[in-house]
Amino acid sequence: MSKVIVLRANAKDYHKVAAGTITTGWLPGIGMQYSATGAYVEVANVDSTMFIAGDDEDELVAPPTGSLVTLYYGAGTKLLINHKEEVDASSASRVYESEVESVSPNANLYVGATGLWQSTVTGSVKGKLFQVPAAANNYELGVILRF
Repeated sequence: MSKVIVLRANAKDYHKVAAGTITTGWLPGIGMQYSATGAYVEVANVDSTMFIAGDDEDELVAPPTGSLVTLYYGAGTKLLINHKEEVDASSASRVYESEVESVSPNANLYVGATGLWQSTVTGSVKGKLFQVPAAANNYELGVILRF
């Protein structure tokens, strides 16, 4: 599973996750939003993105975190999302769409309808790319949050 490496965090919180969301199969580094009632968080949809998940669903089904997910947010928060495990397992699972691998540093990043980072414009800018994911860096995505 991907791993979120926090270089600088403006804010970090924990919040309950909707029961159905725990089994959806997200990876750390995906966009999250509040549910309609605000009682839980779930995988984000475009401009509803408010947080970046620090844990994946497998970490939430057992102690110590239980049903609480670690959430990062705040403009200027700087994250590396490492996909070494996926690369080593020859898995195509990533927290970004494949087109992000062909953009340049400083490109605007957006969050799509499934919570994944992308360079295609969908709503407002959610981050700036500072490290392009590539084979040489185990497809590690570097993002500076703008929300």
